[in-house]
Amino acid sequence: MDLNSKWYHLMLEIANKAAKIPGVKWLLKPLYYPIKKRVERSQREKFLQNGLQVLQRFDECMEQNGIEYTLAYGTLLGAVREKGFIKHDFDIDVYVWGKQYSEQMVSALNAAGFELIHDFKVEDGSIGREETYKCDGVAIDVFYVYDDGGKYPYCCDFTTIDGIPTFNQCMQMHGRVLARKTELPITEQRIKSPFETIELYIPATACEVLEFLYGKNYMIPDPNYDPNTPNEHIRIWSEKKAYYREM
Repeated sequence: MDLNSKWYHLMLEIANKAAKIPGVKWLLKPLYYPIKKRVERSQREKFLQNGLQVLQRFDECMEQNGIEYTLAYGTLLGAVREKGFIKHDFDIDVYVWGKQYSEQMVSALNAAGFELIHDFKVEDGSIGREETYKCDGVAIDVFYVYDDGGKYPYCCDFTTIDGIPTFNQCMQMHGRVLARKTELPITEQRIKSPFETIELYIPATACEVLEFLYGKNYMIPDPNYDPNTPNEHIRIWSEKKAYYREM
């Protein structure tokens, strides 16, 4: 089966979701692990081959169009701790302030070779948004940051309702998905940081952001790190409706 086909990745997504259901994972073992390993190996190969040049192309596109961004999540952790990608990275994460979102930005990225794969919105997108682009086999997740006058700005990521296997199925069954609201001690100020052979932008408060996300020991690699560990700065935004759209 073609590793780039939508059916292949739909099957993997279903297997990933279903494998989290108690009592189901062992039933899927003969199917789930070979697929998972094959896709991860393919993604890792593409990432190692193209990741840095894709990130540099993204940086150039944003600079040329006057859009400020910073590295985010695992890519930010890699910049601060490793001065490059962390070993188990398969994609690129960036922050963009929500007020900078525009259709012109999407068009500029598309013209630079970044295809919009899917997006998420909270309500109409004015209070929460996430997009995934793909270029040369490498995915870039854009997390939009908002300031609603609370103690901290925030961004959103998204999950399905009641363990439904895919976002498309969740939309079909419930007409929405769930948003997770993550507080961040972030400002619009940014600084350049060494990253592999180039320099890229990180938040001026990068250390505080990473401590919020990963705890005080974020500079120490943790092979047992669980992204689902309870975090006082992350909560399900159940009072708001969120939506998923696949391109």
